[in-house]
Amino acid sequence: MKPHTESSGGTGSVQVLVIQPDPHCPLDRFASWLADEGITARVVQPFNHDTIPQIVEEDALVVLGGDMSSLDDHVYSWLADIRNLIVDASGNRKPTLGICLGAQLMAQAFGGTVTRGDQGLEAGVVRVDWQADAAEDQLVGGLPRPFLAGSMHGDVIAQLPPSAVWLGMTDQYPHQVFRVGDMSWGVQFHPELSPVSYRQWLTLVDDNDPVALQRAGQGMSELEQQDETVAAHTEALARRFSGLVRTTAGVAAG
Repeated sequence: MKPHTESSGGTGSVQVLVIQPDPHCPLDRFASWLADEGITARVVQPFNHDTIPQIVEEDALVVLGGDMSSLDDHVYSWLADIRNLIVDASGNRKPTLGICLGAQLMAQAFGGTVTRGDQGLEAGVVRVDWQADAAEDQLVGGLPRPFLAGSMHGDVIAQLPPSAVWLGMTDQYPHQVFRVGDMSWGVQFHPELSPVSYRQWLTLVDDNDPVALQRAGQGMSELEQQDETVAAHTEALARRFSGLVRTTAGVAAG
């Protein structure tokens, strides 16, 4: 089937390929932030039978989150295709952002490991503390500390790839932000997340896990209360990423 495509509304010639594995995990706030920066998004939805491209022809790659596990290759055979695409983007120095599931797939693609989190669901607002290497990083250097973002995940990156640079952590799960090479970043949280989307995610939490339900519900209240700060912090990251995409696209164009 021909890949489903959408535009973020941007009018510039710079384009980003967006892989959306799950109907409940759209670009959300990132759509308007990319559009504001003159970047057009082509959205590929494997859940909607779109084919994952073998190469990134656009100027950058974003891999969004999803309710499935990055360990579910036996159910979603196209997870391997996403990993291969992430490796292609890295090899061609295309700026890449892996978000939650996308970060876990990135970790796996470069030799890291993903497991079920031993401290349960991490949900609501996370406060990311930057590691020393973050100070000089092109994407996160100089962002607020702590960095506040929305989150909901049960799987975690247990071991980073051998080549990864560890950039950020939270108290519950350490591997929140990392970089592979010069242009590939993984973030375990959801910088695109709005309270509206989070509320929809509440319906997906396992009814048989009362602890997870409680954490997710408390997280909803916290996200609403902290939304102004969360939006400001995550917009800064989105615009920093957009700047990198524009810069590298300009260099590629000569």
